[in-house]
Amino acid sequence: MEQNIRTWIKQVGRGKTLARDLDRSQSEQAIGALLEGRFTPAQAGAFLQALRIKETTVDELVGAAQALSARRARVDLDPGTDPVVVNLAFDTPRKAGVVSLLAAAHLRRLGLCRPVVVWEPGCLFPDVQAMERTKNVLLSDPWLAAGLCPMLTVSGMVPGWGALAQLRAELGFRTILNTLEKVVRPFDHAPVLVGISHGTFAHRLPQVLRDLGASRAATVQGHHGTLDLGVGEEPTTVVVADSDGVREESVSAEGFPAPSILLKSDFDNWPVRIRDRRDPLWLAIVRQAALIHSVAVGISHRQSLQILSIRETSDVQP
Repeated sequence: MEQNIRTWIKQVGRGKTLARDLDRSQSEQAIGALLEGRFTPAQAGAFLQALRIKETTVDELVGAAQALSARRARVDLDPGTDPVVVNLAFDTPRKAGVVSLLAAAHLRRLGLCRPVVVWEPGCLFPDVQAMERTKNVLLSDPWLAAGLCPMLTVSGMVPGWGALAQLRAELGFRTILNTLEKVVRPFDHAPVLVGISHGTFAHRLPQVLRDLGASRAATVQGHHGTLDLGVGEEPTTVVVADSDGVREESVSAEGFPAPSILLKSDFDNWPVRIRDRRDPLWLAIVRQAALIHSVAVGISHRQSLQILSIRETSDVQP
């Protein structure tokens, strides 16, 4: 194994122009060895930095994800009807809350699909509590609190993942591990929606997830690495991969509220604002819910908005 580790580091560590990609089998073995603690700290740092410089390929990501899947703990969770995995793992400063968590709860409450949230506490910014803050806001609203989704952590599903947190914090930069957190999920075939800030990987990840068995996969590009749509900004690019191939969709910013609602200074008002279903913050939640629903059932964002509008005005409205 020691010889293999040195070979992998040498193969990917020759710089951006001379480095050679790992194939799926090599990548799976390498990440498996990393999870099992077979790399020394120096070897792990060199390997992760070299992959970052070289830029990870689809095959390397698929192989690495297979290493995680092979070690994934059993999750006793019934997917039910129309499950969709909402991956909220991100490792950047977040000014306020995570709209997608509120939107997922809204969808469960309406009975339109069954989101399951996957997330992981940050390593580079461990003092940021955006998820916990948002959950507290959610629980303050009786309607949303009744729709709180199952929330699974990557480290809870993949033994050995949490042990890498210190190494990642010491390195101080994003690595393949940040990308891999986006592809861990409890149901291999369920549709999945993730957020990512890097344009190249916004296109690669849907392909990776499809290769791993997801029936449909979509990425939202930008916005701190979450899958939150832009609020009061330019149209948001969503990359979708399904049985018809890979394509880009644009979600219009028309009608979205000003971005100031996502500022931390405004966050204390969220529990009050979400009780007013005419508030711009609630509009952002509905738009986000429509995106999650569209991925879950395979229709356009506009169609999902229409379905949400009909359901919200029926006898199950909040």
